Amino acid sequence: MAYPTLDEAVEWRIPVWKPAVESTLTRAAGILPPAATVLEIGYNSGMMSCYMAGRYGWHVIGYDIRSEAAQEACDNALRYGVNDLCEFRTCLPEDTLAITGPFDAVFLKSVLYHIADVSLYRRWLDWLHGVLSDTGVVMAVENGAGGMLDRLYRKVIRRSRWADFLLFDRWAEAEFNKTFRSVDMRYFGRVSQFFIHQPAAFSLVRRVEARFFPPDADHCFVAAIVARK
Repeated sequence: MAYPTLDEAVEWRIPVWKPAVESTLTRAAGILPPAATVLEIGYNSGMMSCYMAGRYGWHVIGYDIRSEAAQEACDNALRYGVNDLCEFRTCLPEDTLAITGPFDAVFLKSVLYHIADVSLYRRWLDWLHGVLSDTGVVMAVENGAGGMLDRLYRKVIRRSRWADFLLFDRWAEAEFNKTFRSVDMRYFGRVSQFFIHQPAAFSLVRRVEARFFPPDADHCFVAAIVARK
């Protein structure tokens, strides 16, 4: 069965996000049944759904808040021949937490970082737990709070509205651990992400980073989470 490359599915900042996504999917694949039903929130182009369907044989049901995303995602699924394993739906943002399961897994990439309110973040985690089957798994690949340089870049240079939102950190790590029975977290990028456009420098900095100051919950660019109900 044909499917996109993981680079194509990840779409942006591939040197950092690709290892995080690959780590998440690989760990989850060892737990999930072969024909798992996976809910993806925020499918965008549908390329990640196509990858999961083609690579693992999972049946992916995606929801996105943009109506134009559904047509693009359907076109991609048809192009890769996985349209029988992918369903793309739309919903209003406020209706996301009304989606019901059960699903064998939920996949999210860069979704929770949009949340600014503590109580809403906890509602999302409770919903994720509730929408899973009894042995279900959450696969979350989320923007980390990062270090001082990340915060400065996001607030001053990018002027991102979400710079002060609930990006993944030690607090979010604790909330996942309180909500789910078992949580396996891996962290990627501390300063290396600033060198992704210079492959040689990125490779060197990443090796130094891993050896002397590895990313952690409070200092990571991406958090790769596999949480079991």
